[in-house]
Amino acid sequence: MIKRESKALIEELLKGINALKPDDKGAWGKMNVSEMLLHSSRFIDLYLGEISVPSWYKIFGVSIGRLFLWYVSKLDPIKTPRNLRTDKRIKVSDTTFNFVENKALLLKNVSRLNQLNGIVNHPIYGRMTSEKIIFLIWHHTSHHLNQFGINKKEQNKKPTH
Repeated sequence: MIKRESKALIEELLKGINALKPDDKGAWGKMNVSEMLLHSSRFIDLYLGEISVPSWYKIFGVSIGRLFLWYVSKLDPIKTPRNLRTDKRIKVSDTTFNFVENKALLLKNVSRLNQLNGIVNHPIYGRMTSEKIIFLIWHHTSHHLNQFGINKKEQNKKPTH
């Protein structure tokens, strides 16, 4: 069973995703709102081990990547650096995606986080608690929701991990 704090993060994401509209414009970046929804969904797939990565990613991730995670997780999602390089496995470049389908997919993926429990073997960073995985997914998705004007006030209550 996931902790109450993780459930609150999941609920916050669901609320934010449901607030998005097809004509929302991003304050930065190249993605439209539909692309962002699909990108965020693919990020969850990656974090849950459903997208494979080369073995050298894990060597890098376990050694140096954890420092990056530590640094980013200390930042409020509003202050997370913008336009960071996106791995090709989760990058979205086709602008013709369907908003309704992508929104439903991301809502489904975020809801799946309620099933996480215990230790998760992250494909890049190795063994992590389900709470840490949920926090990092919350952080990434919140960053992109902020890109489209959602959740900006809630981020001031960022949990510490």
